[in-house]
Amino acid sequence: MGVGEYLIIFAAILIGLSVADLALSLHRLMRQGRAIRWDPIVPVTAFIVLCLILNIWWGLYRGFSELEQIQFIEFLPVVFTLLTLFLLAAAVLPDEKLEQGSSLREYYLANRVQFWGLFAFYLAIVTASGFYDGWREGWEAMEYFQRGIANIVWMFLCIGLIFTKRMAAHWGVVIVSLVAIALSWFNAPLAMPAAA
Repeated sequence: MGVGEYLIIFAAILIGLSVADLALSLHRLMRQGRAIRWDPIVPVTAFIVLCLILNIWWGLYRGFSELEQIQFIEFLPVVFTLLTLFLLAAAVLPDEKLEQGSSLREYYLANRVQFWGLFAFYLAIVTASGFYDGWREGWEAMEYFQRGIANIVWMFLCIGLIFTKRMAAHWGVVIVSLVAIALSWFNAPLAMPAAA
């Protein structure tokens, strides 16, 4: 078993924990039914987190399948990314049963600093890791801009949500996030063909 397969197994464990936490929290939330006041922004942000988890899973699979060696400094961003995704999955939905009549919107707004802070941190890690790869590959200055600008703008939008309770702003970033995810998945293969 090569180093790439070990890393895929490590990633699978952390990703599995993230998906399990997300599913269990969703199950607990659904069991409360009409006892709480629902707001669609909470399940939609949970869906965004699930999409990020799936995206990183397939990205790591493509990146690690043929990997023969990796330096520890290259492995650290992977660990931080996976841990941040786990924390995002744990934060997006309430863990405990909400009180009768509680509002999911109130939960979301009370939790926005943690959630959007983690989201911004995730984007910072992914962007910095991409820039490190670019430095190693000898990117030109314009390549850094082209490959990083979307994540940097997205990160600052997330940071902005920490400081506002205006739901229009939150929905705007959520919709932009959904569009960004959809565009990144359009025509993206789940696996690359094996080398001949």
